[in-house]
Amino acid sequence: MGSRGILVVDCPATKSYIKRYLQAQKMNIPETSEDFKIEFYSSIDFFDKIGDLRIRQFMNRLNKVSDKIIVGGIIKVFENKMRPETEYTDQKYAGKILEKLKPKSDLDLLKVLKSTIENWNKSVEEFPFWIKENYGIEQVKNKLNEYETQNLNETESDKLKTIKWWLKI
Repeated sequence: MGSRGILVVDCPATKSYIKRYLQAQKMNIPETSEDFKIEFYSSIDFFDKIGDLRIRQFMNRLNKVSDKIIVGGIIKVFENKMRPETEYTDQKYAGKILEKLKPKSDLDLLKVLKSTIENWNKSVEEFPFWIKENYGIEQVKNKLNEYETQNLNETESDKLKTIKWWLKI
């Protein structure tokens, strides 16, 4: 593994194995947000075998996918509580996709926050920065203030404070 978590392979036999392995694990271009989620998790689940190669390949294919599908799939990743052992890695790469592709969305920000905030890993700063870039700082401030007036649990309140900290609000 290289210094940046990238698999470095100098052995021809290993390169050949990886090539055959990837061909056997054909990647589909997502046509729905559910397809996105499936391909995304398949890529993450190969991480221990081939490093970040498959997730990088997946990211490179997303230029053929609509922003609506990408954002819908990413939100599913941030909502998902069924993968606690890989939650940080899942969200970190979802954040990298947001950072790289900057997909646009007109989804209601308050609904996005409500569905993702409890499960969002506070170390994944790409998510709040994408929210700011997509919705604009004024709308983000307004929706965070609106959300704060609701009956929040301790986790939601803490994570709202963290979003404000990341965005210097």
